[in-house]
Amino acid sequence: MKTERYPLIDILRGAALLNMFVYHAMWNNENLFGHNTGVLHTLPAYLWQQSGAALFILLSGFCWALAHKHLKRSLVVLGYAFFIFVVTYFFDRHNLITFGILSFIGSAMLLMLPLAKLLRYIPPTGGLIISFILFFAFKNISHGYIGFGDWQCSLPQSLYASYFTAWLGLPPDTFHSADYFPILPWLFIYTAGYFACLLSKKHLSRSALLNTDIKPLSLLGRHSLAAYLIHQPVIYSLMWLWYKIVN
Repeated sequence: MKTERYPLIDILRGAALLNMFVYHAMWNNENLFGHNTGVLHTLPAYLWQQSGAALFILLSGFCWALAHKHLKRSLVVLGYAFFIFVVTYFFDRHNLITFGILSFIGSAMLLMLPLAKLLRYIPPTGGLIISFILFFAFKNISHGYIGFGDWQCSLPQSLYASYFTAWLGLPPDTFHSADYFPILPWLFIYTAGYFACLLSKKHLSRSALLNTDIKPLSLLGRHSLAAYLIHQPVIYSLMWLWYKIVN
């Protein structure tokens, strides 16, 4: 499943992974080891978590425009997402992961197959701007409304009815997931990455910025799926050993 590679994209993906590792270590410290510092419940921490995830999703959308065999890749990612769901279901239902970031990325890969046939008719600059506008317009759809400022519109509660609507971004009151990235609004960050790729191929030289390389980060970025799958067991094990030694 080879793709055209830009070293800078692998560097950014590696940096996004490192950012995620740090956040998850802090999350583990509070939710799994019971050391509640309150840091993760602040607005800066929320913005940190959301921006880190947004970068990861945007880069995934960027890479979609470069890759081939999208169906095979999406099924692999969805298979791992289902594996994570099963593991958390049987071992830690309190932190059950349903429709987490891997589920979203696998779903977005599939949805882009028909969408790309339409998106190619949109100028990349306009598509990038529209994607970001729609993301912020739909950012609070899971809370019952869309739009921003004086242009908000409440949605009928009857739409928030099932696991399917939760996958779309309209979760019922009974829905819970420790990691939740629904189709809306995050698909618009994915399409923003797709349009960013079209722009980069149009305006940037392969020999310039996109060829910048930092080996450790680009190596991590090239193996992002494997790194994502093993990072929580590794982080948890290291933290468990640390607390065993300290205590």
